[in-house]
Amino acid sequence: MGKHYVPKFYLRGFAQSDRLAVFDKTIPRWFYSQPKSVANEIDLWPDELETFVTENIEDPAKEVIDRLRNKAPVSDDERLRLARYIAFLWKRVPVGRSRVRDYTPAVADQVRDELNVALDELIREDATLIGKVELRRTEIAAYIEKVKLKRPTWLWHGSLTAESDFDVGLALAGMNWMVLHTTEPRFLACDNPVFFFQNDGVGNITSELTLPLSSRSSLVGIRGVANLPLHCTATDRQVREINRRTASNASRYLFAERVEPWMEKFFLKPTHELTRRAFHPPH
Repeated sequence: MGKHYVPKFYLRGFAQSDRLAVFDKTIPRWFYSQPKSVANEIDLWPDELETFVTENIEDPAKEVIDRLRNKAPVSDDERLRLARYIAFLWKRVPVGRSRVRDYTPAVADQVRDELNVALDELIREDATLIGKVELRRTEIAAYIEKVKLKRPTWLWHGSLTAESDFDVGLALAGMNWMVLHTTEPRFLACDNPVFFFQNDGVGNITSELTLPLSSRSSLVGIRGVANLPLHCTATDRQVREINRRTASNASRYLFAERVEPWMEKFFLKPTHELTRRAFHPPH
């Protein structure tokens, strides 16, 4: 059994009697499985990182997710705990790992340039160090090129516990939250469940975020609107929009409590037309 990039606790929100439907877009086909058996990889990260994640991010958020699933209020501290969980969830999935790999060359070049500035300053302070400094500059350049070529997994591991997560968590906690609920299992999940418009991020006035919490509830975060009720009954239009966002975000797997006839065609659509401001109250 591997380590889960989508947490088992989260997936259980889309299961019935610990059984959920899984759609694999690459085959494509449906199959039924259990939360413990899907969305995991062998050697995903070191055991010490798994322990850190469990104790500091997952466990503190479980109670908050349960409260929101059950239409209960949450405190400011609980909002922040869930916000940190959301920030981590966005980075821990396979597409998050790919993002780090894609950014590695540019970040490595930036680090090299910053180190070269520091080495130049050493030479200005003491010209007798030029030989040692230039040797170290050559070593740094070689190492940076090696990192750019291999893009080691430890860079992704390091990004998962970066202090910047706290700032992202504050931004997420500062959004206006609604949890939309349905009586039947209508919401979907996927292997990249945190959705927001990339150009907007989560800190702009136009930012919107969706995260299905279970097959009957979904978190929505928006800005620019005050005094929203925390818990609402979802409209058909809102359910469709959240499911479109979930399907468009999926890398490979989608999850549902049960298979419906419309789902396979919906999942295999090459693009989904997404609507901005779909959760703002009408003026």
